[in-house]
Amino acid sequence: MDKAHNINKFYAFLLILLGSFGFIMRYLELGDLQYTALIPAVFGLILFSFTNGIKNENSVIGHLAGVLTLLLVVMSAVMLTKGLVAEFSLGRKQIIFLFVIVGGVYSLRSQFLYFRAQRRRKAKLK
Repeated sequence: MDKAHNINKFYAFLLILLGSFGFIMRYLELGDLQYTALIPAVFGLILFSFTNGIKNENSVIGHLAGVLTLLLVVMSAVMLTKGLVAEFSLGRKQIIFLFVIVGGVYSLRSQFLYFRAQRRRKAKLK
């Protein structure tokens, strides 16, 4: 099993890349600056700053990372369904939302398994 902090770091980089890609592609296609495309990048920067806390087994930071990841996954799922219903096609935005959702679910799964193993390990020490 991979460490939760490594998966969190990878997911943070993925979010930064996806947000930057969406922002740049929107500018190249339409010529306008849509700052909402940078929301995944901002979440990625925040999650990246939590990596050392997760590595050091800080439960508060770990739970914050889990809540932020869950929030982003739910928000992306809502936006994906709204986009699919409105456009009936799989465009750039929908593909970005899919990557955010799949990566987020994988990150949440790893965090859950890691924290469960951590809790079992601490229970054995008592």
